[in-house]
This record gives sequence, structure tokens and C-alpha cells, in this order.
Amino acid sequence: MTELILSVKKEVDTKISEIGSLGLAIVYTVGHIIIAWACATLIFNASFSLAAADAIIEPIINGFWFYLLHQFFKNQLSDIFLTVIYTIGHIIIATLCAAVIFSVSINLAALDAFVEPIINAFWFYFLHKIWKKSNS
Repeated sequence: MTELILSVKKEVDTKISEIGSLGLAIVYTVGHIIIAWACATLIFNASFSLAAADAIIEPIINGFWFYLLHQFFKNQLSDIFLTVIYTIGHIIIATLCAAVIFSVSINLAALDAFVEPIINAFWFYFLHKIWKKSNS
């Protein structure tokens, strides 16, 4: 079983190292959609379709944000600083999307905007670290 896990990890590391910023942004966005859907469903008690709309629209916007940061600053900024900048932008984007899509107060939108980006910051950091490790 350990050999299988190590084999899968090696394959994932290899695939991530072979893709550039655009491919990495796509992988990130797929994970982001899953995280956003789960957060919207739990925080807003939203229907599947409304949570799915938010889970697609907001991560796509954040996927572009990820791409811009990774494309232009991946080697200029430290991993932590890059993640912090990403997270601040993500919070702003998430608040605006939740307020508009769910027609909720800015306070409730901000709750989602802090919880979901924190989870996605770990996802961002994880992907970026794997990419950087594989390309050093």
C-alpha cells in the first residue's frame, strides 16, 4: 500500500512539474470549485444549483487571479508573501460574489469570504510548493 501511495505521489509531482502557470491554474480552479460549493452549501444553506453557480463563477474569477499572480510573481515573491497577496484578493472577490449571488448581507458574505479563502490558501500553497519543488 505504501508503494502505491508513493507511486501516485511521484506521478502527481511529475505531472505538476510539467505544467506551466496556466495548467497549474486549471488544476487549482477545479479544486477551488469543489471547496467553494461545499462552503456555499454549508454557510448559506443554499440550494445545489445556487451553490453550484457560486462555486463556478467565483473560482473562475479567482483562477484568473491565481494565474496573474503565478505568471508574474512566482519567482519574485516568497511563497508565503505570494499566498498572502493571493488570499487578500480572494477575500475581496469572494465577498463581492457572495453578496451579489446570494443577495445576503455583507457580514454573511464576509464570513464566507474568510472561511473559503483560508481553505483555498492551503490549496494554493500546496500546489505552488509542489510546482516549485519539482521545478528547482
